[in-house]
Amino acid sequence: LKFGSRVSSCCSRFELRAMSLLRTAVRLSVSVPSLVRRPNLPAVAPLISGVRCLASRSAPRLGHNLEDHYDMAEFVCKMHHPLGEYFIWGLIWTTFLVTFGPMLHSNYYFTGRWLPKDQGNTQLCDDSW
Repeated sequence: LKFGSRVSSCCSRFELRAMSLLRTAVRLSVSVPSLVRRPNLPAVAPLISGVRCLASRSAPRLGHNLEDHYDMAEFVCKMHHPLGEYFIWGLIWTTFLVTFGPMLHSNYYFTGRWLPKDQGNTQLCDDSW
């Protein structure tokens, strides 16, 4: 088969049109003078003032609370789902119970009171030191 000869019937009309379009594009790109074409420049990163590395940080943006109000409008207007807030409050109460619960239970077990009386009796005597 020659380059311009008729192609077998396995190719569709779309493929023929695409090939002719590609052939025309290649012919036009080759015929363009080298002055008009963009020269091949080496890929060099642009010079940036200052050096950036893994631990560098951006300059602080000093704003005011009104920006936060408009940035988090859904949160301010309580339009978000409350499950996250319930989770945080649950963590707070769990921390409280894990910390103070055993102490309160120990007080109740040994003395019959959850919290001792202010200025109440203790196991220590004044002369025991």
